[in-house]
Amino acid sequence: MLEKLISLGTAFKPFSVANKVRMMNLIALITCVISGLYTLSYVFVLDNQIVASINALFTLAYALTLVFNHYQAFKGSKIWFFCVLMVHLLVCTNLYVTNESGFHLYYFLVPTGAFLLFELQEKKEKVLLSLTAVILYFYCENTINTTPLIELSDELNHLIYQSVILVNMLEVILVLTIFANEIEANELKLTRQATTDSLTGIANRHSFFEQGKALFSSAQSHQRPFTIVLLDFDYFKRINDQYGHFVGDLCLTEITKVVTSQCRKQDLFARIGGEEFAIILPDTTQQEANNIAEQLRLSIECHNIPIVGEQYFTCTASFGIASKSPHCKTMKDVLIHADKALYLAKELGRNRVQLYQESA
Repeated sequence: MLEKLISLGTAFKPFSVANKVRMMNLIALITCVISGLYTLSYVFVLDNQIVASINALFTLAYALTLVFNHYQAFKGSKIWFFCVLMVHLLVCTNLYVTNESGFHLYYFLVPTGAFLLFELQEKKEKVLLSLTAVILYFYCENTINTTPLIELSDELNHLIYQSVILVNMLEVILVLTIFANEIEANELKLTRQATTDSLTGIANRHSFFEQGKALFSSAQSHQRPFTIVLLDFDYFKRINDQYGHFVGDLCLTEITKVVTSQCRKQDLFARIGGEEFAIILPDTTQQEANNIAEQLRLSIECHNIPIVGEQYFTCTASFGIASKSPHCKTMKDVLIHADKALYLAKELGRNRVQLYQESA
């Protein structure tokens, strides 16, 4: 239930927009809870039904922020929330009690919240709300309410003042923590997008070369085997022409699952071209890689790929394998050798595994 309320208005929205909407919903809910607790204190502790009734209306007004977001009036929801908050604080300080209670200190939250929640292009709204909060703060600070609806003792005023400072601090900590978590989640998503192939979910070309260089350097420094396997679908253009690109994509994702299921934890499997994939096998000799590739070739050949209108179809792939040798100075050298082996596998009839052989 809570997650549904926090997520109101976020469906089908870009990640950055959805983050701010979720945060606005959460802040509105927290404010509703705090305002509701004050309402209960006015009823059961201070025994003032008039103040409790007014405060209950403000609590409902905060809840309307969620309604605005539900109907995707995002800017309106933020303006509404901060305007309700500032009017509420004005009423608290100049109607309920006096400025000795410290309710007007909540105005400090307005500029912080406005600059966090409004979009970059909404500068006018951020500035106007912040200036209004500053003006109202100084007005409340320098205005004495001589006829408050609730007469409080000095001790109770001091207690409320301290509670306001505490809640201010807790709200700032909470909001900034949530904001930091959202930034971290956003960064992780961007990193995944930058390093992951969107169709198959495995590493993309950029990630392959970045990680591959590190794995090659490690293999060089520790004098360990390092092998690259290239695999390319046979007659993939025919699949696209005969069944359509949707089925071609299905073929890629299905075979990706087959290969992924047989890769070890230390292996790096990536899509580096349209129908071309690469596997880096650390600590693996060329002969060991040959056995692995042969098993993959058989698994791909036997894998039934379901399509609409027919039960299934199958495809095959050709493999080229090369290992690190004294002549290989970089990972790219190994990759070039694997590519030559792959080309030879295609020349010799496809659906086969070919090892790169150093020329004499």
